[in-house]
Amino acid sequence: MNSLVGIKRPGALAEEVYSRLYDQLMTQGIASGAKLSVDGLARALDVSQTPVREALARLEAQGLVVKVHLVGYRVAPPMDRARLDQIYELRLLTEPRLATLAAERISAGARDELLSAAKQMEAESTAHTPEAYARFSRLDEAFHRQIAAASGNGVIADALAALHVHVHLFRLSQPRTVIADAIVEHLTIVQAIVARDARAAENAMRDHIVRSRRRFAEEGSRHDDAEDGRSPL
Repeated sequence: MNSLVGIKRPGALAEEVYSRLYDQLMTQGIASGAKLSVDGLARALDVSQTPVREALARLEAQGLVVKVHLVGYRVAPPMDRARLDQIYELRLLTEPRLATLAAERISAGARDELLSAAKQMEAESTAHTPEAYARFSRLDEAFHRQIAAASGNGVIADALAALHVHVHLFRLSQPRTVIADAIVEHLTIVQAIVARDARAAENAMRDHIVRSRRRFAEEGSRHDDAEDGRSPL
């Protein structure tokens, strides 16, 4: 955790602490299973324990850290592909419908925010560092959250909130070309929503989720072949 240098800004400390820890977790700067000491983090970041506790509680809600009785917090174990498949099943059942509703209900302000999010993600695609990937993952999470919010269905939006984080953690083992692929698919979704074309928005979101799931499956097969000493060809 060498990059966890002191925070100098006086305001929004909990948000800043959360951002620092999130980036470390998303780039695997903190290993899976590692113990997270509230006191140690507070000293490393030069803040009080209160914003650290708030940040850890937020990360726990996302499933990135777990609280162990009498031990404290630890980094959550990595998700396996069976769990990932279950997440994609839920996404396929919900997100195409949310995209449909977003195309029908999105406000002008929300539409502008969605376009801005898509442009920010496109800008991050030119960098190929773990830090850039962490920024992209946060933008991607916000992008899907904005569509869910624009749908007007807060219950489903809340249920989906933590899922994309775990998709990104699983994606760390994949080549960075998946980012470029995802951005193209995102733009198709945005164009349909902005045009208020509900059918196109639904189809674009479904296509994006199916393609994303396929990319994971293909990469998982290559990884398994490599571990077995077989050629992926």
